[in-house]
Amino acid sequence: MDNMNKDNYDVVQDEANVQRYRQRRVDGFKLNISDSSGFTEEISSDSTNAAPSEDTSNDITSFSDETTRARIERDSKKELRRQRKEEKKIERIKSGRNKKIYRFAWLSMLIILCVVAAQYLIVGCNDFLAITRKDKTTATVRVEAGDDMGDIARKLEKENIINDSSFFALFAAVTSQDEPIEPGIYQIPKNLDYLGVINYLQYTDNRQITITVQITEGTNILDLADVLYEAGVTYDKEEFLELCNSTRFDEDFPFLKDIEDNDERIYRLEGYLFPDTYEFYMHESPEITINRLLSNFENKVYETKYTVEGYKEPVTLIDLVNESGFTLDEVVNLASLVQAEAADTEDMYKVSSVINNRLSYGSQSDIHSLGLDCTAFYPYKNKDKVPQDIRDTFHSDYETYNTNGLPPGAVCNPGADALLAAVVPADTDYLYFCHGTSEDGTVTPYYAVTFSEHQNNMAQAGLS
Repeated sequence: MDNMNKDNYDVVQDEANVQRYRQRRVDGFKLNISDSSGFTEEISSDSTNAAPSEDTSNDITSFSDETTRARIERDSKKELRRQRKEEKKIERIKSGRNKKIYRFAWLSMLIILCVVAAQYLIVGCNDFLAITRKDKTTATVRVEAGDDMGDIARKLEKENIINDSSFFALFAAVTSQDEPIEPGIYQIPKNLDYLGVINYLQYTDNRQITITVQITEGTNILDLADVLYEAGVTYDKEEFLELCNSTRFDEDFPFLKDIEDNDERIYRLEGYLFPDTYEFYMHESPEITINRLLSNFENKVYETKYTVEGYKEPVTLIDLVNESGFTLDEVVNLASLVQAEAADTEDMYKVSSVINNRLSYGSQSDIHSLGLDCTAFYPYKNKDKVPQDIRDTFHSDYETYNTNGLPPGAVCNPGADALLAAVVPADTDYLYFCHGTSEDGTVTPYYAVTFSEHQNNMAQAGLS
């Protein structure tokens, strides 16, 4: 056999061997399927044809040639690149859509913010230039120690001197006009622009250092504390009230030493803070304020002389008190009741006669109490003044419907007329009084000696 034939023979033999090997592998192939019960099913073409000498546990081997494998690998990579391009394309589309949404949202927000800012600036500029403010009247603003420009701005807005406190405070900060303002009372015109308002506050000659306050007759201590605080006189109401129940002033005003100790008395100085028109310093010490009021009381009782019917010469109140049989404290107490109950000065003397008659001989007519409305809610002036959380259950130790005699102390601060009426009452036999009020506000007093007369008066007054 020549070389060519030998080579052809070898090739044929090799192919034959390969075919025989493949056939043995196919004949020896088994499929094992296991279920949960452990059952195994064997599938074999012919167990007797298996070649036990061959290792069938290996993975199936691909006999594709290198060219085929390379082509498959290239196709796989190409498909992978195509998929990645598709994914990137989809991402770009999504990203583009999201950008459009985000741009639209931001543009909308920007437009809204611009509109709001423009409106704020327009309103603020109108306020800054006082374009809409034509009122030439003035308003009172109290600047307290420690107030910053924000605090002052809110007070200006509350009094309608400006319209926007936040814009005013911003303007003051931007223009470096937010320096502290001297405490005081300022009467500021309502038609000034921002610069005008600030300049007015910074000009110290516009500041009122003293304050004129009129304290009306019949004001009790709780209301007086509010009046003085609102006017800018006292800066601490609690300290004022504590001093009104202390013995701090007894050394300077000896008449206070005669006040009897009484645990039921709420404010020891009630009745002694004389009502009048005063000139106070702003934010003065509560002790100084009380000293002013007590000094005026002392002057009105011990120094001032009054023309009184039945006396040839003018007399002082303390002279009348000494002749009355009452102590000064009892007269002050009685005068506070007269002040609180009477309709006018003339009525005071007859109301005083009723109270004096009841105290003197009321028990003879089976009248054992004063029965005065003004005492029912003290230290509050009336039921509406009682804090709402205790209003329904409130009871005053000063009430005079179920107790005998005068209340533990005065219920308000009486004026000179009430003090005079307390010590020189009208000469009557009256034991009852009431008041009727007409539609125009006119008050008509009614007096009676007997209870039946009083009932008739109550009907006429529209009270029964």
